[in-house]
Amino acid sequence: MQSAEVVAYEDLGPEAIREIVVKDFPVLVVYDAHGDDLYEQEIAKYRTIER
Repeated sequence: MQSAEVVAYEDLGPEAIREIVVKDFPVLVVYDAHGDDLYEQEIAKYRTIER
């Protein structure tokens, strides 16, 4: 982690919301802007395929 900064609810201490900056940390985000879980959407597509 390169840096961390409290961006909201500082009074909550460890529960505060932080912005963190990391380097060389591969990540895959599976929620879209509407809160939909992309894993579940894709799994559902393949469950309907008859084998």
